[in-house]
Amino acid sequence: MRRSLHIHFLCLALFLPGLNTIYKAQTKEDSPFYQVGISGVPVYTDLKSALKSEEQVYKCKLVNSPFDPKLLPKIPKLTNLQCLMISANGITELPLEFTGFRSLLFLSSSKNELRKLPTEIGGLQNLMYLELYDTRLDSLPSALSYLSRLQSLQIQNNKADTFRLPKNFGELSALEDLVLYQVNIDSLPRSIGHLSKLKNLYISNTRLKSIPGSIGKLTRLQSLVLDNCQLTELPKGLFKLNNLGYLSLKNNHIAHISDYICYLTSLGELDLSGNPISEQERAILHALLPGCRITYQ
Repeated sequence: MRRSLHIHFLCLALFLPGLNTIYKAQTKEDSPFYQVGISGVPVYTDLKSALKSEEQVYKCKLVNSPFDPKLLPKIPKLTNLQCLMISANGITELPLEFTGFRSLLFLSSSKNELRKLPTEIGGLQNLMYLELYDTRLDSLPSALSYLSRLQSLQIQNNKADTFRLPKNFGELSALEDLVLYQVNIDSLPRSIGHLSKLKNLYISNTRLKSIPGSIGKLTRLQSLVLDNCQLTELPKGLFKLNNLGYLSLKNNHIAHISDYICYLTSLGELDLSGNPISEQERAILHALLPGCRITYQ
């Protein structure tokens, strides 16, 4: 039930503009911080108080509080910590002490201009949700591939001039949801086609110029959003996505879509708003996709 709530919320967000605003407006019922792990437990908002309880601490929300260097070495004592949310802590690197939580299921950082993630993050082998907001990351470490249980990855409002995913990104075998919003990425690794469990892919407000043909291997993909990018065409592989129900390509530079789009037999909605689609092209698309709702503005 907890998992289905999160997926429902994510799918709703994929259909709406302003994803960043939507996620920051999450309620307790929406955020996996409150949904995963043991429910009904107190949320500790002060690190000093949490360290006094140690084994009874399952959820920590540390907001607007710089980390006391005297307390950081004691953090590994929180052996049962399952959910950790940090925000506005004045850090540019994730403390290594935060990479030793073997029970951690959820990790979120916002309003911290993180410039890199330590390779030790690969040690969080039970992590299911990783959310990174307001960062300055130019890449993710290849050790991320060790997160074999990671189901959801979000990176939003990354302020670095460039950003890239590691070549082995496709080794995240459990990944179901991927969100890249307002990230200066211009290409995706070919290994993205190995994400065999991916259901929702949201890429918006990026410099993305092309999509690798390997995307056609994502046979479980249901929602694909590629809004506000720099795309001029779609790879043929994309038309192999038989389970794709929603495709949004808003505000790109696409003037023509291959006739192969007729093979997207599950497609129920196609959004082409903000693209130079001619009247003749529109007529062809309606003929190829008779049961699909197509939006142009």
